[in-house]
Amino acid sequence: MMTNQAYQLCKFMKEGFLISFIFLLMILWLSSCSDLQKESSNSACNAALDNQDFDTAISVCTSSKGKGDAYMGKGGFTVTNLLNNSGGESIPSHISSASGLGATNTSYDSTGAKIFYILGFAFSQDSDSSSRKTKITNSRDAFKNASSNYSGVITSDKDAALMYTFANVFAMQLDQSLIYDKSSSPVSSSATSCTNVSNNSGNVPYDGYIWDYEKYKTQCSHGTDYAAMCSELSGTVSYVANITNGLKQSGSSTSSSNTKIISDSKKEVCDTMKAINTLAGDTTTCDVSNCD
Repeated sequence: MMTNQAYQLCKFMKEGFLISFIFLLMILWLSSCSDLQKESSNSACNAALDNQDFDTAISVCTSSKGKGDAYMGKGGFTVTNLLNNSGGESIPSHISSASGLGATNTSYDSTGAKIFYILGFAFSQDSDSSSRKTKITNSRDAFKNASSNYSGVITSDKDAALMYTFANVFAMQLDQSLIYDKSSSPVSSSATSCTNVSNNSGNVPYDGYIWDYEKYKTQCSHGTDYAAMCSELSGTVSYVANITNGLKQSGSSTSSSNTKIISDSKKEVCDTMKAINTLAGDTTTCDVSNCD
């Protein structure tokens, strides 16, 4: 009998759902769904996971994998959500008919919205921005706890390594939304002018659609606080490093064209941090120890 998390992953992949380029690559890397996770020896843990009683599972599961699975479920990574919500939401009208900057600067990243919909708190599922923020934060924290629990066994268990990778992918995207998708008064289409504008009908906080000008707002808010800039980027670097390590431990190549996007993303962030160090005149402002 397959465990709850193995079943979720297999059904998810066999249905061929596309939620982001990262998940598509993961689907292509996987060749078998037969043994993604082995049964825990703890029957109470298994029962709680099978019943999707994740609070109980967090309490009774004692193995690193079992507790990691429990936190994944707590974050919203469930078979029900994967099967029912992986199609994604219809683009909200505030995005599709955006005026002001939304009409002239149409570049936005919708990966967050796809993940929100899977987890059950996209704009179409919860129209309250404050409520969505709380759910994003709680889910992100659950995935970080899952990652922490899986981390101790990824060198000896490829199944745990795969789940560790997924935990970090989800946590990373939710973190990006908390960092960049929080403003209701974005700047202009330049990261250097830093002029607030009011005609931004396409901007709704924590909706999962991150416009370029929302990122500019965050960048401008730091001014010359280079440490704050580094803090945001270093979190992304850590996630990418964990994802890379998870893929390696799960047996997936980290040097093929399939995984090149991950190494390229890490290099881009690391290059930015090194540039910030140059601006700050201090090679230690941004910790680039994980960049090599």
